[in-house]
Amino acid sequence: MAKVNLDALIPREDFEITDEANSGGRKSTISIEDMKLDSFFMANVRKPDFQRETNEWEPEKIVEFIESFVNGDLIPAIILWRSPAGYLFVIDGSHRLSSLIAWINNDYKLRCFSYTTTMG
Repeated sequence: MAKVNLDALIPREDFEITDEANSGGRKSTISIEDMKLDSFFMANVRKPDFQRETNEWEPEKIVEFIESFVNGDLIPAIILWRSPAGYLFVIDGSHRLSSLIAWINNDYKLRCFSYTTTMG
């Protein structure tokens, strides 16, 4: 079965980046609003160069994951690291995070299974 390529949702970057990230405060949690494409979080989140591409999940796995999220099931943590320049690197969980980002921003172009129509 074909896999879904989510690799373009989080830009790749080298850990050694020295450009300063956008300043906008520091938070200890990520909300749904933070995953919208125009948010401070999305402007600063990066995937390290050494991470595998985010294209290993089949559509059914993504649907299962989103359903788990919507149902309030426990999902594994997403591990981020803040670089000295202020960027947030996804160390673990890029498939999970990218799946949520795509769903929240309706990248899947669904009419009935988006965050805004089912939850708010």
